[in-house]
Amino acid sequence: MKIMPIWIIKNLEEMICAFAAFAMVLICTANVFGRYVFNHAISWADEVDICLLAWVTFVGAAVGYKRNRHYGMDFILVRLPGKEKKMLRIILNGIIAATCIFLTYHSFVFAANARKVMPYTRLPYKYIDASAVVGFASMTVYSIVFLIEAFAFPKKYKERYDETDDKASVVNGEKTQ
Repeated sequence: MKIMPIWIIKNLEEMICAFAAFAMVLICTANVFGRYVFNHAISWADEVDICLLAWVTFVGAAVGYKRNRHYGMDFILVRLPGKEKKMLRIILNGIIAATCIFLTYHSFVFAANARKVMPYTRLPYKYIDASAVVGFASMTVYSIVFLIEAFAFPKKYKERYDETDDKASVVNGEKTQ
């Protein structure tokens, strides 16, 4: 099977998360095995696991946002008619875009000013902090894409939320719309 470059670009965040999670499981398992079987832990394992966990967390948040899989308090949204629902979603995407731009900038400044290094691996904390920059930058891009999609491609924008709206429109066994 030939992997297409477009597929890699579209799924880059998922690939980063999968690699980091897999590496985290391997390192953690090896560390536990070494600690309890050989009575000798891997000294650098915890530091690398923390770094990988940060990447899974922040980049995984971008994946969840891209796929519209974050949990939300949508009890008002699911009760609104179509046009008002779309308008509220556009406003929310605008707020999310502004927040992610703010967080991308400040996480970049924070990472750029990081001076500490980890004691065993001697890796700079910048590698941990960079995960926030990548995650928030990805969410910024997706929120801007969603805003453009709302105006330029309204049918695609509606389809993006139809699946989650259908699941959310049933509350306590009763249809809300």
